[in-house]
Amino acid sequence: RCFPHIVNLACKAVLGAMTDMSYAAENAANYVPNDDSVTTIADAIRRDPVATTRTLVRVIRASSIRRQYFAEVQKALQQKDLQLLRDVDTRWSSTLLMIERVLLLREAINRFLSNREFEELRKYQLSDVEWDTLEAYKKILAVPHAFQQRLSSEKTPTLCDVVPSFEAMLWVWQRQKLELPDMACVIDAGMMKLESYRNRSEVVPAYVLAM
Repeated sequence: RCFPHIVNLACKAVLGAMTDMSYAAENAANYVPNDDSVTTIADAIRRDPVATTRTLVRVIRASSIRRQYFAEVQKALQQKDLQLLRDVDTRWSSTLLMIERVLLLREAINRFLSNREFEELRKYQLSDVEWDTLEAYKKILAVPHAFQQRLSSEKTPTLCDVVPSFEAMLWVWQRQKLELPDMACVIDAGMMKLESYRNRSEVVPAYVLAM
């Protein structure tokens, strides 16, 4: 298996620990977050802020009235008019881009949801802990994204280019486990995929891995 494929598998494992990706499918139903109180990161992970965000993005984008009002909110906040991005289940990096964009537009989103005309959407309001969880998810997903970008910039990546980056990816995730102990279960999901591949690579000839 090629290295990019292994990275994709690791990222899918991470996403599986973060969120229910079935809600990212094109014709998936809207996710409805539970009413449980969120006071810890563990609470936030269980409530699935990514699925909550994904559905909010979807319902805003689906309505011209909501899109227009969201643009007006950004203008009132003197922000650049940016669209919310929706992720898809076929490209893991799209979830990172969606999270990055909603974090950038956090103030606009909160003000949008404060409008009484959209009271039915308030169930998608994120708590501060859930916003913090999305920040942590962004950091975790940024690691393989940087790795992928580095490889894609090389016309013909070689083992001498890939292996150090591969080890660096494991090293950064290990450091993140120390910085974000509440996210250990999420990070471990990706690290286990990478480490299982590394263990196999120690007994498989290099020319086979490069195929």
